[in-house]
Amino acid sequence: MTPALLPSSPLRLRRSLLSLLAVALGYFVLAKLSFRMPLQAVQVLPLWPPSGYSQSVLLWGGPTLAPGITLGSLWQTATSPHPHLLRDLLAALNNTLQPWLGLWLLNRVGFNAQLKRLTDVGALIGLAAVVPATLSATLGVTLCCLTQATAWATFSAAWFNWWIGNVTGVIVLTPLLITWRQGVRRCRQFYAPPLILLWVGILIALSWFIFCDPLRRQIAPYPLEYLPFPLVLWAALRLGPWGAALGTAVVTGLATWGIIQGMGPFLASTHDPVLAVLSLQAYICILAFTALILAGVVAEREAAKAALQVEKEKSEQLLLNILPLPIATRLKEDRTTIADHFAEVTVLFADIVEFTQISKDLSAQELVVLLNEIFSEFDQLAELHRLEKIKTIGDAYMAVGGIPDERDDHAQAIADMALDMQAVVQAFSDRSHLPFRLRIGLNTGPVVAGVIGTKKFIYDLWGDTVNTASRMESFGIPERIQVTETTYNVLKKDYDFEPRGEIWVKGKGAMRTFFLKGKRPGTTPP
Repeated sequence: MTPALLPSSPLRLRRSLLSLLAVALGYFVLAKLSFRMPLQAVQVLPLWPPSGYSQSVLLWGGPTLAPGITLGSLWQTATSPHPHLLRDLLAALNNTLQPWLGLWLLNRVGFNAQLKRLTDVGALIGLAAVVPATLSATLGVTLCCLTQATAWATFSAAWFNWWIGNVTGVIVLTPLLITWRQGVRRCRQFYAPPLILLWVGILIALSWFIFCDPLRRQIAPYPLEYLPFPLVLWAALRLGPWGAALGTAVVTGLATWGIIQGMGPFLASTHDPVLAVLSLQAYICILAFTALILAGVVAEREAAKAALQVEKEKSEQLLLNILPLPIATRLKEDRTTIADHFAEVTVLFADIVEFTQISKDLSAQELVVLLNEIFSEFDQLAELHRLEKIKTIGDAYMAVGGIPDERDDHAQAIADMALDMQAVVQAFSDRSHLPFRLRIGLNTGPVVAGVIGTKKFIYDLWGDTVNTASRMESFGIPERIQVTETTYNVLKKDYDFEPRGEIWVKGKGAMRTFFLKGKRPGTTPP
């Protein structure tokens, strides 16, 4: 062990021991309270809260907290009126085995404690409640029969009471304890606390009237035990799994208290306390299953809806990376051909000089990385100057100012971008020690812009203005920005130029062109 770990090891050990003691104390208190219930009309609790507590603890902290459950169970039985060391030790191990088995089974199926999937709700009911309770009831009742605490003749009845008590304890208490963070997040929303308090108040008042009010039969002699269901289902829909768990716990707690005190509709419908408890347990299971499953379905649909929204936003963002926003909007609304005429725009073509020669010494991956780095910076410049990137063709870059939204300063914006592109390429060449040089051509005039075809859309330009801008680049000089006379006349008041004179341009003949040198000091940016 390294010296750096020595100071923290006692602290970690102390925290672990305190955690185990806290778990044991919680189990001891809950078990003691459960046994001290004033059972006036029945002799068995409709649910066993320690089972739900144990399962929640292991889902919170993992199997390392299992010894705390064992210690708490031993503590409770050791302080009972008739302690028996061997029996109490085996019972404690059985009480620990149940939540440990539930945790192991849930981990095997990828259980999520937020209960926002229907599969998680099903796993909690089946793998954390039904299956572990079956094992616990079998081992526990067998132990009681072997130690003569229970007669073998009553094995089946004792087994079922043990099993259903553990099942109801898990499905009522565990969801509430493992989803409490959802409740905290809900209460942080400014509108939620008053709404939640109002709902809880109405649910408590209604449940008390139905299950605990001795005068209820005189006031409303009707079977009203299913009246709280809409309130619990509303919570499942609006508050999620936490709301469903809280509503189930409130109704279950008051219904249990009512039957313990000898009141409520379940005892009123029959004079047999055993049948009354069975009816209540069936009621608890129906309520819990319905609320949790509904909450799981709604949460799953909400998650699917959120995921669909994310994918929709991704696809829309991808579309916006290909097409301008107005064009993308029109294309989604109308699939007909889009073609718009613009009276005056400025087109930019840029090309990396002798790129083929440079790429001979680079791998294909290095080549793509270099182009991506350079063109990504060009894209940022286009966004900065509010210009529209049209496309890249190999090592060439095309952008335009004045579309799809018309603007009066399109030529100035394109000129500024061209100057910035030269600076970017020079800085990149200095960093990479590669002889990158840029040749740029500009032209101003009318164009037609739009989207054609039905697949692999691209927003493109057509017209003589585009062809001339391309010629300005291809017949230009490296590290210079060549412009037509039309563009020169638009920019000459704010920018410095160097006349090149007349040059022969393929398809155009003799043309008078200029080199853009820079922006004059004090000129207002576009």
